[in-house]
Amino acid sequence: MEVAVVATAITVMGIMVALGVLVASQIHITRETKQLLVIVVLNIAVPSVILNGVFNTDVSDQLLRQVAVIFVLSIIFHLAAIGAALIFARIAGFKSDFAKRMTILAALGNTGFIGIPLCATIFGPTGGLLAAIFDAGLDFVIFTVGLYLLQSGRTFRLSQLKSLLNLPLAAVIVGISSAFLELEPPAVLRQLVELLSGLAAPLAMLYIGILLQQLLKRTGFRVFPQIWFPLTVRLLLIPAVTLAVLPFLPLEELTRNVVIVLSGMPTFMLAAILFSRYTDEEDTAVMTISFSTILSLVTIPLIAYAATFLF
Repeated sequence: MEVAVVATAITVMGIMVALGVLVASQIHITRETKQLLVIVVLNIAVPSVILNGVFNTDVSDQLLRQVAVIFVLSIIFHLAAIGAALIFARIAGFKSDFAKRMTILAALGNTGFIGIPLCATIFGPTGGLLAAIFDAGLDFVIFTVGLYLLQSGRTFRLSQLKSLLNLPLAAVIVGISSAFLELEPPAVLRQLVELLSGLAAPLAMLYIGILLQQLLKRTGFRVFPQIWFPLTVRLLLIPAVTLAVLPFLPLEELTRNVVIVLSGMPTFMLAAILFSRYTDEEDTAVMTISFSTILSLVTIPLIAYAATFLF
């Protein structure tokens, strides 16, 4: 993995976040505006990144094996991260419900909203595709184990799994199926998804900047005292364990590099929505998302640099 490439991509994304802060400080951004950005990123730009990855990748048996491996690895990775974070939360003395919430914020990273565009930028279309598969594994864990932890004693319902049916997952299924059937996409569709995929990273980073500016305007620079826990576990402990374990796994180089980058992602964006719905601590989630995103601009290049000594 080229550390300079990673550092450049992260620096550019940091500048985009700063532009989002600047825009939000000059213009009143409504809730509807933010919802529009989320819809465009998740339902248009990210699916385009995935389809662009499929269209520009030779879907061979080797790639299909990589897809299967990274999906299973993602589920195991996130379940292990939840288990470890829950143990550390209890050791830290957090009470039951609060420990579960800190576990969610610490264990699950933003592999979709930030991870897919970032991997597409660093590793090309195939990297974006593999990141999307990794994110699909995360979604499965979020809407099963994640919701179970957040609901504090409520019964799990199969209807919760309908959230797994989304456009990024549909893009993965349609894209790989069409490639497997050797269906050649028309030139218009190729150019369309290539252009739309370029929206993912800029809009996602602008949205992060807008969230950050509104959070700071509302709360100042005050943070909740326990924020050290999700930041330390998410940005340092989990990537460190990932780097320690990966040398023992027989993974393709690209798959390994994608997992390394995604292991250092900040707290997942959907946490703000889930905390708003199932808890009374939405600001806790937004604060963790914002500060972990800012700090990840430093920690991700450090993780990539540390990986050069192992691989």
